[in-house]
Amino acid sequence: MKIIATVGSGNFIAELDYREIDFLAGKQIGSNEGYYAHERKISTGTTFNITKAFEQIHRNDIRKGQVDTLRQTLELMLKGLDMVEPLIEEPKTEEQPEEATR
Repeated sequence: MKIIATVGSGNFIAELDYREIDFLAGKQIGSNEGYYAHERKISTGTTFNITKAFEQIHRNDIRKGQVDTLRQTLELMLKGLDMVEPLIEEPKTEEQPEEATR
């Protein structure tokens, strides 16, 4: 992407190639000219609402950190439960010597 000009204080005119347009759109728009006889037809004034998409990507990144922290906490809790001695011992059958159950 190449910035061609500024329009006002926060708007820009940019030059993008077909791959960049596809990324902004989130899908392939048409195909390269001559490729299976399809042409890219994007009219002047086409608007891509990419801010919403990038905000979602940012939120997902934050949530990934939260999920990782939760996963680690749960793993530690499970390890702690493995260390707890049972309150009631399993019954021993007459055939099992007491040492075999330990």
